[in-house]
Amino acid sequence: MLMTSLSVPGDHLECSGKLYGDFWTRLHRAFEIWSGLGMTMTGVHTCGDYMFSGHTVVLTLLNHFITEYTPRNMYTLHISSWVMNLFGIFFILAAHEHYSIDVFIAFYISSRLFLYYHTLANNRVLRHGDKDRTRAWFPLFSFFESEVDGIVPNEYEWPFPIPSIFMENEEHDSEEDDM
Repeated sequence: MLMTSLSVPGDHLECSGKLYGDFWTRLHRAFEIWSGLGMTMTGVHTCGDYMFSGHTVVLTLLNHFITEYTPRNMYTLHISSWVMNLFGIFFILAAHEHYSIDVFIAFYISSRLFLYYHTLANNRVLRHGDKDRTRAWFPLFSFFESEVDGIVPNEYEWPFPIPSIFMENEEHDSEEDDM
C-alpha cells in the first residue's frame, strides 16, 4: 500500500506533501488507511491510489464467475457479461478516478489469478504432478483443493425456468442433426 501509491488524477483533491516523522507515526498512518479501507467515506483522506483498481477487479471477477459457473449454452448471458465488463472498464477510465495503468493491472492480475486457479483445479496432471511447487506458488489452492480427487462438475439448480433468450435454440440444433 505504501510502495504503490500514486496520486489520484482528480481535480477535486487538494494534496500537499506531509511529513509523518518517525517509523511509528508512519505505521500508525498506514493502519488508519488500512482500517478505513482507504475510503473517504470512512474518514480516510489520502492523495494516493493503490496501483490497481478495485472496481475493475470486482467487475472482472464477476464476469469470470458468470462465464465459468453458468451453463455453457447461455451464450447471451456470457456475451453480455463480457460487454458489461468492457464498458465498465471504459467508464472507470472515463471517470478519471484511476490511471489507465491501474485498470490494466487490475484486469490482468485478477483475470490471470482466476484462470490459473481454475486451470489447476480442472487439470489432474497439474495438480498431482508437482505438489510441492503448487503448494509454494498457490498455498490457498493446496488448502482448498486438498481433499478433492478429480474435477468437480458444475451442477446447476435454478428454481425458475430459464428464459429462452439466454438459451440457444436446442430444437433448431436437433432438427439440423436429423437432416
